[in-house]
Amino acid sequence: MKKLFAVLAFVAAVGCAGAAAAAYPEKPVHVIVPSEAGGGTDTMARLLAKFGEKYLGAPMVIDNLPGAGGQIGFQAIANAKKDGYTFGCLYTPHLTAHVSAKRAQYTLASFDYVGNLVTDPGAIVVPGNSPIMDLKGLAEYVKNNENCTASTSGPGGDDDFARLATEASLDIKLRPVPSKGSSAAKANVMGGHVTVGFMNVSQVEAQVRSGEMRCLAVMAGKRSDMMPDVPCTAELGYPTMVSDSSRGFAAPAGMDAEALAKIREMFTKTIADPEFQEAAKGVLLINEMNGDEYKAYLEALQAATDKAYEVAPW
Repeated sequence: MKKLFAVLAFVAAVGCAGAAAAAYPEKPVHVIVPSEAGGGTDTMARLLAKFGEKYLGAPMVIDNLPGAGGQIGFQAIANAKKDGYTFGCLYTPHLTAHVSAKRAQYTLASFDYVGNLVTDPGAIVVPGNSPIMDLKGLAEYVKNNENCTASTSGPGGDDDFARLATEASLDIKLRPVPSKGSSAAKANVMGGHVTVGFMNVSQVEAQVRSGEMRCLAVMAGKRSDMMPDVPCTAELGYPTMVSDSSRGFAAPAGMDAEALAKIREMFTKTIADPEFQEAAKGVLLINEMNGDEYKAYLEALQAATDKAYEVAPW
């Protein structure tokens, strides 16, 4: 009888251990944001964390790791433990630009993809009290004034690509002033420390609405729903003067399959949540892709970025 009880106790213990092991998540899940607090990527991550924790079953803790044009955060995601308790944000074109320039220790194969959430077109902005009123005025001002400057996110970023596209289209030259994130870039523009700024629509919408900034154009083929009164570059006669940034989520390659499936499920359910959608209005320009779609998009972008780097290295 004692042997029987011993066997039953062992079986029960094994069963309990199995149940405990299956209870993912058992603790908070960390979300790495490769930029400073207050920027567009950070805002996106915090909204997902706020509305997604009920679907994940645990709190999500935001860890901001800015620096090196996102490389510090991207690498931290790639190097994270694969136990399901760390995933993070990716954003383009920085992600692929660093790979093209051979500056990154990661590749696209370093990640398991959760999905894309946002695609945010570029915005060309000046201080609210600037004499520059439109793109024609920008071109004239730069040609008539020496050492005109532009706030960007640094070489290989969408803001710097936007600067290059603008220089080529308007036949002007601007001295780039890199910043650590959109908060610093906005401060440079609003403070009049630069002639013009290149950022994304969602990052500047509030300041444009308040009059602290003036948006000369949205760098896209159509107007943005977030700023419908601002013309797009295509309608102004510059169809190749386009720029955007896509922002999504990924985990380290080889993450525990159950955990990855749970995170992907949380991602899908959160985006479909009416409360999330209401909170995202006027804040996020949602462009949902699932993990497979996001991976395919990034692979195509990597190929295009590699070709661009061959022509004009950064």
